[in-house]
Amino acid sequence: MNIRELINLLIQISETKYNLMKDIYEITKVQKIAIENDNSDSLISYIEKKQDKIDGVDKLDKQFYSLYIKLKEDLNIDSIEHIDTQKYLEIKDLKIKIENILKLTKEIDEIDKINTKKVKEELEKVKENIKNIKNDKKNLKNNVRAYKGYNTKYNHAQGVFIDNKK
Repeated sequence: MNIRELINLLIQISETKYNLMKDIYEITKVQKIAIENDNSDSLISYIEKKQDKIDGVDKLDKQFYSLYIKLKEDLNIDSIEHIDTQKYLEIKDLKIKIENILKLTKEIDEIDKINTKKVKEELEKVKENIKNIKNDKKNLKNNVRAYKGYNTKYNHAQGVFIDNKK
């Protein structure tokens, strides 16, 4: 495989990755809406769809990386920045695609941070509710125990102590 073919293949992989990243971006925006509407069922569905897209991106990244290493070895360079853009005009297109992917990744990350914060806040609310329910249940048990203690056959006697701790 010659240098131009390698570069063109890297461009194709980058374009496919960009399209997957756009899908991830759209799913991330919809996840935000699901979180805002407390729709956990659809949120889980979106997480699964997003994970499928992420798995696809991972596969593309592995392909890209192996071809990128080969390109660097064939050209005997350390970075894509050292490729002669006059000799290989396609490299400009590759750089643009990579920049677009990085921009989109940053946008996804910003929305994900907001989503994560909201989910954590909701989780804290749920934890607090569970804690309150446990406290209410404990108080109810104590009240029932006290009621049982004072509603016995000895309730007419004075000075009867009730020990329910066993």
